[in-house]
Amino acid sequence: MLRRVPLTGTEAPALPPWPTSHAHALDDADALRDQVLALHGEAPAAVGLFIGPDPTRGRHDADDWRGGCPGAVALAVPATEGSEARVWTIDTTLDPEPLLAWLADPSGPYVVTHGAQLTVHRLLTWAGRDDAPTPLRLGCTQVAAVLLASGHRRGLPSLPDCVERALEHAWPFESPALPLTGDDPRVVAATSAAVLVPLMRALTPMLRRRDLARVYDLECHLVPAVVAMERAGVGVDAAGFQRIVDGWLREQPTATDPERQARLAKLVSTYGYWPREYVSGDRIHCRLHPLAADSGRFSCTEPNLQQVPSEHVAPGLRACFRAAPGHVLVVADYAQIELRVAAHLAPCDAMRAVFREGRDPHRATAATLTGKPEAEVSTRERQLAKAVNFGFLFGMGAPRFRSYAMDSYGVELDMQEAQRAREAFLRTFPGIAAWHARVGRLGRQHPPRAVTVRTALGRRRRFDAERFSFNAALNIPVQGTAADGFKLAMTRLLPRLRALGGRGILCVHDEYLAEVPQERAEEGRAVVEQTLREAMQEIVTTVPIEVEAAVVESWADK
Repeated sequence: MLRRVPLTGTEAPALPPWPTSHAHALDDADALRDQVLALHGEAPAAVGLFIGPDPTRGRHDADDWRGGCPGAVALAVPATEGSEARVWTIDTTLDPEPLLAWLADPSGPYVVTHGAQLTVHRLLTWAGRDDAPTPLRLGCTQVAAVLLASGHRRGLPSLPDCVERALEHAWPFESPALPLTGDDPRVVAATSAAVLVPLMRALTPMLRRRDLARVYDLECHLVPAVVAMERAGVGVDAAGFQRIVDGWLREQPTATDPERQARLAKLVSTYGYWPREYVSGDRIHCRLHPLAADSGRFSCTEPNLQQVPSEHVAPGLRACFRAAPGHVLVVADYAQIELRVAAHLAPCDAMRAVFREGRDPHRATAATLTGKPEAEVSTRERQLAKAVNFGFLFGMGAPRFRSYAMDSYGVELDMQEAQRAREAFLRTFPGIAAWHARVGRLGRQHPPRAVTVRTALGRRRRFDAERFSFNAALNIPVQGTAADGFKLAMTRLLPRLRALGGRGILCVHDEYLAEVPQERAEEGRAVVEQTLREAMQEIVTTVPIEVEAAVVESWADK
């Protein structure tokens, strides 16, 4: 549920008139477009589309796109001058292709949904094919509500909650336009479809006033790419995966080192059931959540493929994730993207100069730490500087940095050494030091006031008075800006990879995995690398963006 943030009051318009005619049960999908045109005289600018969950599935997995069939479907057309608002319920045993073709047409209406990602999944399941057309112009009231909440929410907001808060109208509605009674799911579908366009009209001015229109548009355009990635899944050697799990199980009773015992127990409990629960044929399918984090970074569940351990932790496991026969993987990620974004946002001229001149920011910090020229910095000194740059970028203090440097980089420091490292970092990059100081002052205002930080595209995170987090206020704009650029690239990669016979199959923080035909391997690598770089460069304009991409047989080969 959304937290009570200013979505109501003077911003909330009255609920528009409810449809005055009954919900029409449509038994001829070919006739829908003709009926709409006949009743309204022209194609509507916007329609509300609601597809309910499979009624045979339990509530706990009703929002899981895998398996099941779409439930009740309803399409609503708002009133226009000279025509009434109307709602159609559609029989899901009918062929949806005529409806999909209309909604996917460039001259078709703007399709408003609540939970666009799940709606598109249900449309494709209804059509029975992953390459069926989907709405070309897609809007989502849930996406709008998440962005407007500015980080103050628990989970994804429901449609009734959004209606009650943004339109100030109780749910469910009582309307003579919906005569269906009892537990018929068409009641929910028709009610939900009818309110979507009025709700979107209420939320749109709020998005514009808070400068969220660009990031809202990005999130809506991203939906088809995310849906395609989820449905594609990742190629997996299930038998090989199971052999590794069996090896862990055999080793557990004989392991004598307590640390090894704990690691084996964690590996078995976290990954041991994946081959059984999540593998379908030779693919493993996860759920991707583009709006789970306040920063806009993706999360992944069921299973969490973003946390597949490295070869060092679980030898051989990543090698089980492979391209389909006749294909290769293209694995690409951004080089030092958080440092580059921070140099842009802070701004920090010294760090910008490092990247513009093609120098290594870790060697630059190491040179300050050691007093050596950058060319003479040793591998160990650079490793320490890498910990310094990533540790202190987001305001880490010296005590916490000691643990971070040891756990992440194997570098042991005493407290004085950690403090000197922090001072060296801030001397090397004074623009970062000034940025830290500005953000710190926001949290020390008297009396305390709410603070809002933003990404380059305008994504917001608001901190209530006296609940300010210095580290989060530094971190969210940087990680969020990187997420904005990454998502922009994903929207563009969908058609470009399809043109090569390829597809995106997974995103892991700043890493993108694609699968392309073997004969188009180098072409696919170039497309992925160029698209990732160019999209991020449009948002992070003051430093060069670098992308490292490789053609590999398995995920372990990168």
